[in-house]
Amino acid sequence: MAFISHIGNGYLYPIVGIFVSIIDFAATKMLFPVALTSFAIELSIYGVVKLKFRRTRPCNLIEGVRNLTKMQDRFSFPSGHAAAAFLMATVLRYYYPPLTIPLYLIASAIGISRIYNGLHFPSDVLVGGILGFISAKLAILILF
Repeated sequence: MAFISHIGNGYLYPIVGIFVSIIDFAATKMLFPVALTSFAIELSIYGVVKLKFRRTRPCNLIEGVRNLTKMQDRFSFPSGHAAAAFLMATVLRYYYPPLTIPLYLIASAIGISRIYNGLHFPSDVLVGGILGFISAKLAILILF
């Protein structure tokens, strides 16, 4: 589960963008602006919510819950990994509808891994996923 959680780390998303630009250069003309706008929306909201709620992570709050991976920051709510994973799944499915199910399965696995690894409560992942989805949908609406 630690490996699945690491798939959701931020450094992987530019690699996905590079891969898409290699296999489908025409799509990158709009995919990059949509992804960047989505992340601008998501990160703005995420940062405010994270600092406002300051929710303690399960591994720091509940006895017997261990942290199985490295923490990116101190607070739990919302899950940034889930937000980014669902954001990317939503952006990519807009351009590649046949990949919808695999994209959302990967995003869901990343979210579940964050709970399993003791870093998030289920509500952290749920809200993070919704935040990522809505951020991507807003960017698509703004740019199209």
